[in-house]
Amino acid sequence: MAKQIAEVQIHATDTDNRVEEENLDSIGTEFDIFIGNLACARDEKSLQKLQISHILTIDLVPLPRSILDRPNLTFKFIKLADVPKEDLISQLPDTNSFIKEAISNGGTVLVHCYFGVSRSAAVVIAYIMEKYGLCYEDAFTLVKSKRRFIGPNVGFVAQLKLFGHMGYRINRDDPRFKQFRLKMAGQKLKQVKIIPQLFADLIKPDPGLVRERPDPIVYRCKKCRRVVASQSNIIPHLPKQVKVELAKKGIRPPPSKLTGINCAENGQLLIEKLKSLACQIMDQTIECEESSDSNCSAQILQDGDEGTSQVLDGYTEGNMVDSSITARGDERSCRLVWFVEPMAWMRGVASEPHGKLHCPKCHNKIGSFSWIMGCKCPCGQKVAPAFYLVPSKVEWSNIVQNVQITV
Repeated sequence: MAKQIAEVQIHATDTDNRVEEENLDSIGTEFDIFIGNLACARDEKSLQKLQISHILTIDLVPLPRSILDRPNLTFKFIKLADVPKEDLISQLPDTNSFIKEAISNGGTVLVHCYFGVSRSAAVVIAYIMEKYGLCYEDAFTLVKSKRRFIGPNVGFVAQLKLFGHMGYRINRDDPRFKQFRLKMAGQKLKQVKIIPQLFADLIKPDPGLVRERPDPIVYRCKKCRRVVASQSNIIPHLPKQVKVELAKKGIRPPPSKLTGINCAENGQLLIEKLKSLACQIMDQTIECEESSDSNCSAQILQDGDEGTSQVLDGYTEGNMVDSSITARGDERSCRLVWFVEPMAWMRGVASEPHGKLHCPKCHNKIGSFSWIMGCKCPCGQKVAPAFYLVPSKVEWSNIVQNVQITV
């Protein structure tokens, strides 16, 4: 890693007085990339002096027509506000491709936003991460060593880290990316009261219908054995340390005992105790849903460990990447509640902010969903949006027929 960073030299650019340090910085001769602000992109003489051939604009509005009509310049415009809730990560494959193609053809790229601090820096960091296989921290240090006042906002930082975790590409099967898009969709639903067509793909097909190659691991309704989810539908999360009912009762094992639930010694016993606790809490939720008291389920979902109300609205937070969501197969993931992605059999999931989940065959209540408030797992972790199946109502199974037909 040290060798890689040493090979990437970042230096100041000798320019005339028309381009001040606050306007433009070079990201090394081998990159042929400049980071700048709007004033730089509009300075025709400076663009000619630096032999800029490609301009990548990350802003709310494109450059004026007088600039776009200039010959021998190639433009790309990405509409993006400098706010943490914006979807930067989905744009990174396109911006990286634009920069790579420009440089491979012998061009020089100017990446700019309004101030040249957050959005343009984030895009250049993403490119350097992919080109050199760097983590966010190393790429940030490299860019900042040249343009000292860069500072991607906290949402962009989290998305850049996720971009690195996914191997510098968009992996739509990654639970962390799925949860990110669910947050984006939930934010839109909160505004317009329905899931936009852009997020229609988030509603996954019914895993219980006819399938030639079903997932070997499924989750079934305990009452009628109808398949309601497969392993690929699970959104695994990390447990929150020490925030369990056992700690309230004075039983305080080390954090490793609480999170390392796969340990051979004592681990299985702890799993059973926590599962029992999860079933009790979720059963109470189901019972509350069956009653006419609309405030009861909200009470269970929002009450903290000390009995104080905690707002679980994930859209008031700056970071749209949920750090509690982990990759599938992570041995540290919590096993107390099954959070899943929305599926076609879930009635009202595309148009209602919250509701109950019924088995599509026997209509037994098996869970709930909430796009806005989310849910708090018995392990103490909050997940929003949340689509969860109650452990006492759904069973795990690894035996599936080659073709399974359910209604």
